[in-house]
Amino acid sequence: IRGVAEMAITSEASLEQHRETAAEIVEACDELLVMVNSMLAISEMESGVARLDAQPVDCAGLVADTCELFEPATEDRGVKLSVEAPGLALVSGDRPRLQQAVANLLDNAIKYTAAGGAIHVKVAIEGGDVVVSVQDTGVGIAGGDLPHIFERFYRADHSRSKPGNGLGLGLVRGIVKMHGGRVEVSSVVGQGTAFSLHLPALVEGRRGQQAMSAQRGRNLGD
Repeated sequence: IRGVAEMAITSEASLEQHRETAAEIVEACDELLVMVNSMLAISEMESGVARLDAQPVDCAGLVADTCELFEPATEDRGVKLSVEAPGLALVSGDRPRLQQAVANLLDNAIKYTAAGGAIHVKVAIEGGDVVVSVQDTGVGIAGGDLPHIFERFYRADHSRSKPGNGLGLGLVRGIVKMHGGRVEVSSVVGQGTAFSLHLPALVEGRRGQQAMSAQRGRNLGD
């Protein structure tokens, strides 16, 4: 940022060129703010300082809304996005934080899935947990990288050419742990990756699920 700004000061560029330089600086500042805010959020979660605005959250509705936001990105990439969710899957949680966790997983899945691939997002109730899974047919993660993917700034070899700062998955794990849950991941290189967020279900959510005799599934973009 400083280097670009210094070049702008010393150059005799046109007004339009200076505007382009200013736009580059603004974009770089935005990226830096995202990184700093993510680092602060992870640190607060790990230290126990962060607080949840816990309310009943329907994960089925949250996932559907989040996937809808990502529909244009998947269409641009030529990737099929499908969603499978029950009518009700309640947890006690902070909706914006949970939505951020799902959004981070979707962003990763889109980033590493080539055109013609698919991403399947599912919400289910298993035992006493609401499970949100994001499965893609992307490049996959090598076995040696899997134990480290939640570490800050860690980026596997295949991801170094992609934009990112290596903080997204750490933020996902921090958010889920704040909610008393856990994150599971499985992957096969060349076949794809599946992340599962396990969150304690509210009793109302389990009853609501039992009352629903059928699941509603829809393919976005069809």
